[in-house]
Amino acid sequence: MEVADVTTFLADITPFNQLNDAALGQLAGQINVYYYQAQDRVNINTDRLMMVRTGIFTLYSDQQQLLTKLQSGDFYGYQHLLTGLSDNDSLICEEDGLVYWLAADAFHQCRYQYKNVDIFFQRLFSRRLHQYREQQQSSRFTLKISDIVQQRKIAIRPEQTVQAAAKQMSDSRVSSLLVEEHDTLVGIVTDRDLRNRVLAQGLPASTQVGQIMTRQPQHIDRHAYLYEAVQQMSQHNIHHLPVMEQNLCCGMLTATDIMRSQQDHPVYLIGEIHRQTSVDGLERCSQQIPTLAITLSKQQVPAHEAGHIITTITDALTQRLIYLAQQQLGAAPCVFSWLAFGSQARMDQSLNADQDNALLLEKEPTGAVGEYFIALADIVCKGLDQCGIILCPGNIMATNVELRLSLKGWSGRFARWIATPTPEALLKASIFFDMRVIDGSKGLFNALQEDILQRTTEAPLFLYHLAQAALQRTAPLGFFKNFILEPDGKHRQGLDLKKRGISLITDLVRVYALSAGIYEINTRRRLQQLTIQGVLDNKDSQNLNDAFDLLAQLRWEKHQHDLQQGHDVTNMLDPMEISGLARHQLKDGFAVINSAQSSLKHRFCRDM
Repeated sequence: MEVADVTTFLADITPFNQLNDAALGQLAGQINVYYYQAQDRVNINTDRLMMVRTGIFTLYSDQQQLLTKLQSGDFYGYQHLLTGLSDNDSLICEEDGLVYWLAADAFHQCRYQYKNVDIFFQRLFSRRLHQYREQQQSSRFTLKISDIVQQRKIAIRPEQTVQAAAKQMSDSRVSSLLVEEHDTLVGIVTDRDLRNRVLAQGLPASTQVGQIMTRQPQHIDRHAYLYEAVQQMSQHNIHHLPVMEQNLCCGMLTATDIMRSQQDHPVYLIGEIHRQTSVDGLERCSQQIPTLAITLSKQQVPAHEAGHIITTITDALTQRLIYLAQQQLGAAPCVFSWLAFGSQARMDQSLNADQDNALLLEKEPTGAVGEYFIALADIVCKGLDQCGIILCPGNIMATNVELRLSLKGWSGRFARWIATPTPEALLKASIFFDMRVIDGSKGLFNALQEDILQRTTEAPLFLYHLAQAALQRTAPLGFFKNFILEPDGKHRQGLDLKKRGISLITDLVRVYALSAGIYEINTRRRLQQLTIQGVLDNKDSQNLNDAFDLLAQLRWEKHQHDLQQGHDVTNMLDPMEISGLARHQLKDGFAVINSAQSSLKHRFCRDM
């Protein structure tokens, strides 16, 4: 073994590149070198640190689940050296390679002598980054309805009497009943209904349940998150929520169930938002968001779930501002839908998101109708800005007269963009084709969405140009798999995880979704639907999903770091500030994007 070769290698990898020449030489002299051929099993049940010099090594869990691939500069064994605990992993050489082994004593001596080395491996262990996320226990922030509601429904038929309903509720010790007809949910009846709609009105005990029940009740899917139920119950001021699975009712969620399971849940912030009576009160609620974000991080909530939570809070702020605006302005003169675009629509909002919203109206925005919605948009957009969701620099807001349109107006605008895909139209497509209704009429929104998807599935020229636009930017990865850094405007260089990573995946997945007429807006759900419909094969879809999650996780961790350091939250990441393992995974993620862009070009751009 040439000590000089080992020293040169150590000088190029984190954290040993922070040591002086003498320390590097001493460390290199304590290293043993082993050569492995493809398919060799590496003995990792020893007290030593493994460093990959060349080759590729595949790490599997004890359940034979692929965890990650180790490449040049990656480490293994630090987990056991730091804790004394083994993971029962197995490591197989995939491509012939050289491995450096550092004995436990030498590893610990280096840690104790050099604080930066110790900090690096402690952080590397605590992060466990991408390959261990699926093994993390569910945190209290990401409980699902199914975690607290058993598949046990107590139902009554609408033709039965309220006396029978009261007896059934008493016998079952519940405060509500599902009302079903031929196994279909048609309503609910609660103890409050019996008090307010029967006793207070002097109705006889023989009154049928169907006369006093709440028809077409709000409901939620059994696999939805608990905080989504909190949001829905707070928004509609209800205490009982039927739980559905595959369009069949399977139980009832009550406010008491939630309180028992999550009394100190920070997402009760949503409930607090819906109780506010002023914009100042909402601003005070919004000031809790950074603290909540730090708590989510400490609880190791994955980035995509944290984004969902943050978006749900933005939705709640928007809904309450619309409510307060209507308290001031009076009832709306026509049916409307408040729309969100971009990250809020996709439910993957970050801490530094700005506003992207609009109004869809039943009537043309003229005269009194137009004046009303000018005032409503002004109150809501200024209120969101006061709550920290800043005004859109590009004026993509409902305060813009061009973004307050009737169904006919919006439909015509989308039709022109699709029929004539100019550069301006394609720029708008990247924004406006990801939209979701936040408040108001879902029916009005559904009519617009159906019209759009019918047009895009039959517009190969539009899809061709949309795909070309999605290919304008590439992942920042050079020919030799080196990162291509760009300036951040502050005399530093880094990787823009949003523009050169997350957005690239969002853009190409959008093309596939619009071509297939998929209603989902969230990128991860779009990928699921594309797989189910056979538009993407399972491997390609999973690779894109993994790359998307990795980039989102790195951005989430970067935002947390900025927040805790008191810095402005940015998407620019210096790759030298993350572990060697994370850098390799990031390169793999960028390679997945490049491959997916090649497939997109082959599918949509070859025949034009």
